[in-house]
Amino acid sequence: MNVTYFCKTCDKVTRVPFTADSRAVSCTRCAATQAFPESFLDEDEEGNCILERCTICGSHELYHRKQFNQRLGISIIALGSTLSTIAYAYHNLFWTFLILFIFAGIDLLFYIFMKNLLQCYKCNSEFRGFDDSPEYQPFNLEVHEKYHQQRVRLERAEKERQWLEQEAGNQADDDSTKAGA
Repeated sequence: MNVTYFCKTCDKVTRVPFTADSRAVSCTRCAATQAFPESFLDEDEEGNCILERCTICGSHELYHRKQFNQRLGISIIALGSTLSTIAYAYHNLFWTFLILFIFAGIDLLFYIFMKNLLQCYKCNSEFRGFDDSPEYQPFNLEVHEKYHQQRVRLERAEKERQWLEQEAGNQADDDSTKAGA
């Protein structure tokens, strides 16, 4: 099992292995330690080890997705679409559909043979090495949007706080120059 997470100390993404006995992970870049919540692993009805909560932020809301580079997937689809469009422009319907079916077959093979990973909605940490279990649900846009809006509000509040501190500093400087005059 391993986790890919964003280290808040060095602002880098790191991947580290962990076991069921682990109580913390250390960043491979800056050696900062990230402690795990009290109980994060459990077993399902079949005896598979399941992740009950995110080890980084402690959230219970996790989803599964394919362990595949999404940029590569989009590139494959774009290449297939481009090649079939070129074949269609030369009025060759056989090659147009053959290209589309070949690329659809490649996509289907990736879908069948790629394993799933777990991802946290809140901190986007990725967990690999867990067996598929009915406990894990696929991506839910409503839950994702809840955490996205929360992040946006927190970033906006932080920017507003910084602006207010800057304005208070500017006001204090103006007051001191007026008092000195």
